[in-house]
Amino acid sequence: MDNHNTTSTHDQALQPPKNATGLRSPNLLAKYPVIGLIMFLTGCVIFAALAVNFFANGPLLTWDNTIANTLPAIGLKSPPYIKTIMDTGFYVGDYLIIALVILLDIYFLYKRYWQEFVMVTFGFAGSTLLFYILSNLIARHRPLTQIWIIEKIPGFPSGHAVAVVVFYGLLAYFLVPKMPSVFWKVVVIVATLLIIGFVGFTRIFTGGHYLTDVLAGYAVGIAWAGLFYTLVELYFQRRRQNVKTQ
Repeated sequence: MDNHNTTSTHDQALQPPKNATGLRSPNLLAKYPVIGLIMFLTGCVIFAALAVNFFANGPLLTWDNTIANTLPAIGLKSPPYIKTIMDTGFYVGDYLIIALVILLDIYFLYKRYWQEFVMVTFGFAGSTLLFYILSNLIARHRPLTQIWIIEKIPGFPSGHAVAVVVFYGLLAYFLVPKMPSVFWKVVVIVATLLIIGFVGFTRIFTGGHYLTDVLAGYAVGIAWAGLFYTLVELYFQRRRQNVKTQ
């Protein structure tokens, strides 16, 4: 009897019940793993193309240099509130994510939602590690026109761009199925895209990154999210199936 109760409790923690009120994964990537595969392959192809463009001094570098020389110059001539807005993008793509990850971790640990805990914690941690590995391997210097918040570590791909795709994309993935209507589902999706785009734009506007740095960061974020979140959902799906057969 005790073993049965323990297994039942464990099963409830692993598998979200129908009509669950908590913040749970919809498990769509486990149901349709081809989505994650497409995300992974698409992100890898785009990142590889941008990396080749950088090493081969491709045509996109002209756009990089033009934008890096133009936007920060506009920023320096702008009203003070523009600096505040642009700096906000830096923090939304960095410290705010860290704070939200901690809050979500506390919530998932309290609710014993292990799948979601792994997705949030290691999804973000893995993306950060991936950024440091790739950026140091490629070792692209940041624009000399940086203004306001100055970063000196290599900038290809953009760590902010990777993080916003991986974290805010996952948050939208959790939230959209919980929305009561199509209208609110669209609101969440549009808001997520606006946040991702806003953070990327602010990093370019302030000279923190070249355009291709940000695009490469988006690509890495898509690839990592598609691969990691699909594998996590498939792993926990298998665990739930094993529990049911015991």
